[in-house]
Amino acid sequence: MLVDTAVWAWIGVLAMGAGTIPPLWAWYSRSSETGESHAVYYATLAGVTGVAALAYLAMALGVGTVSTSAGELEVVRYVDWLVTTPLLLLYLGLLARPSRRVLAGLIGIDVVIIAGGIAAAATSGPVSWVAFGVAGVAYLGLVYGLLVALPRSASAEGDRVRAVFGTLRNITVVLWTLYPVVWLLAPTGFGLLTPATEMLVFVYLDIVSKVGFVVVAVAGADALDRLGAERGLDAEREFVAADPDAADQTTVLGDD
Repeated sequence: MLVDTAVWAWIGVLAMGAGTIPPLWAWYSRSSETGESHAVYYATLAGVTGVAALAYLAMALGVGTVSTSAGELEVVRYVDWLVTTPLLLLYLGLLARPSRRVLAGLIGIDVVIIAGGIAAAATSGPVSWVAFGVAGVAYLGLVYGLLVALPRSASAEGDRVRAVFGTLRNITVVLWTLYPVVWLLAPTGFGLLTPATEMLVFVYLDIVSKVGFVVVAVAGADALDRLGAERGLDAEREFVAADPDAADQTTVLGDD
């Protein structure tokens, strides 16, 4: 069984490593061709799969497991989620451009969810279920933010930006909702899954929710150009509204 979990962990290493290539290549290609790399966007995406690859490498090597009263706890898995899930939310925020308060609030809720999961996995009995319940309630708040708060901000962007944001947001909400279900079925919950099966399912979910997210984001990278264009257009409109005469002079000079 330990061999089985290691095999699935190595598959996770390969998948996450492969998923890191598209954003890095797009970053390099963009810089070479146009000089405008969108570095923050691509670095965020590469960070998601890069950190996950390192986490799976640790699990494949048997590093990062701690014995608790409730059993073996894969600490490195939760550390992975504690880093990568905020990065995914950050990328959605970079597209939607909400206020810092909204984005910080969503990331803060996400941290509460992961912390609740750690507490639930490390304990047993009523304490474990209370921690799981707290994390579940926090997750409902996160879903509300993803479905309501961020789309309000994204509505100010162009159609292409909204389309890419909507696809990535839907991937996130649907797949993240499956994680607590697996937690309940795994040895951490009702024990209906073996550790090997639990690892298999988590690897699958991680690949789809992270590598899938990254691939879709890179494929929709043209939205980043639209995002910059919208930003410039908004600035121009504000300039014209503030000083129409100056705008007319700028137009004349440009015609000359």
